[in-house]
Amino acid sequence: TPHHIVTFHYYHPFQFTHQGAEWADGSAAWLGVTWEATEAQQQEVTSNFDSVAAWAEAHNVPVLLGEFGAYSKADMPSRARWTNFVAREAEARGFAWTYWEFCAGFGVYNPATRQWNEPLLKALIP
Repeated sequence: TPHHIVTFHYYHPFQFTHQGAEWADGSAAWLGVTWEATEAQQQEVTSNFDSVAAWAEAHNVPVLLGEFGAYSKADMPSRARWTNFVAREAEARGFAWTYWEFCAGFGVYNPATRQWNEPLLKALIP
């Protein structure tokens, strides 16, 4: 019997997660976009994840949220709120997850200072 796992990446809303990212065309115009965990913002995430969970259940496969993160140009309180919400919603549906990324633009660790980005670390591992 074959063993499968399905994976997906989650960077939504893209104008929030990629604001100011040099490789994302037009992203300078998105600077200042926040994620306040409003009911509408939360519903968007839960709806997206519910769709993934329904598909996975119909196909009897486990899910890995293989990437999620918000670029460092976003304000830290928004990044931490979004990261925490996405991680908890993934866990609530039984999805395994991995954060993007360790030590660069989305990073949770600064190798130059040898310090963790505490708000993100606490969002990932409360």
